[in-house]
Amino acid sequence: MQIALFQPDIPQNTGTILRLCACLGVAVHIIEPAGFETSDRHFRRAGMDYLIMSG
Repeated sequence: MQIALFQPDIPQNTGTILRLCACLGVAVHIIEPAGFETSDRHFRRAGMDYLIMSG
């Protein structure tokens, strides 16, 4: 299974989905443009750095 987020607007919901996918070992794809910055720096600031490191 894979999850695709089509132009997500709410970073908190996106973060929750990313953490869930990381725990379950499911691939997630963010289809841009998103309503927020999706760079590595912004993900680290949001406390999701383990997602980048594990991927």
